Amino acid sequence: MLKIDSIKELDGYIFQAFVFEVQENKVLINNSKDEIKIEITYTENRVLKLIDKIYRQTGLKIVLNRLDDREILSFIQDKGFEKTLWSPIGKAMHEYNMIEDGDRIAVGISGGKDSLTVLNALIRIKKISGINFELFPIHIHPVEEGGKYGDIKEYCRKLGVELQVIETTIGESILTNEELKNPCFMCARVRRGLLYKEMKKQNINKLVLGHHKDDIVETFLLNVLYQGNMGVMKPAYYSEEYGLKVIRPLAYVEEKETIRYAKKLGLPILHNDCPYETSDNSKRLKIKKMIQELSKDSPNIRSVMLNSIKDLFV
Repeated sequence: MLKIDSIKELDGYIFQAFVFEVQENKVLINNSKDEIKIEITYTENRVLKLIDKIYRQTGLKIVLNRLDDREILSFIQDKGFEKTLWSPIGKAMHEYNMIEDGDRIAVGISGGKDSLTVLNALIRIKKISGINFELFPIHIHPVEEGGKYGDIKEYCRKLGVELQVIETTIGESILTNEELKNPCFMCARVRRGLLYKEMKKQNINKLVLGHHKDDIVETFLLNVLYQGNMGVMKPAYYSEEYGLKVIRPLAYVEEKETIRYAKKLGLPILHNDCPYETSDNSKRLKIKKMIQELSKDSPNIRSVMLNSIKDLFV
């Protein structure tokens, strides 16, 4: 793997039998051993496409340490996501007035597909909306998992933002506490508390979370079926306790779209080692499977359910 700041650094580089020459809007690749000559044209805002072509024709994997603004927007938006990602995100942000001029916004980065997708969405909005706000991606990292966040840190830097990492020992204390009836709830609560504390320290007034339509519907059913209440995960709400607003721009986006987007862009997903995530005893997993079964007969079941509980978001 070759890490560079600019494609111009490829000029004169030798990989196996390939010799690279970078000209204006053109890369020449010569392999005298196999008598191969390759010419690839490119534009400044399509360098990632160039890198992909180089990889397919030579096997050289190139990673850019940083992208320019045009390349960032081109990379984030990609093709095929206007109706399923950008439009529902825009609708949710407009309906709940999620972002305003002067906002200092933390993005909770778990390292999963959803948090990285919502980070991309916020960077995209910052570049096209004309709204003046600041972004602060923050990752709460259990020390027992080691330093596995390096790829995410590099990814954020490439997009022009700096990932803040707060290391914690909560994972070990929660997993070894047999008296906890709901370790997932407690883990989320402790992580959120650490985020709030850091936000207050940095005078950050809003928190973005990567919960999507499936999360909202599943949480509602969990509360109805197992807790006997109609509690909902709101797209936006103000926390009186911490004096900040929590927003969920993916509220109208289905999980299958964040999966598709993450795969298409090759997002650096951080593997989750939590044993409760895929446990057969997970109530959320049971609810998820139930919705998947219902969707076979009613493909729009998630949207129907979300519309039925919208009045509870107020």
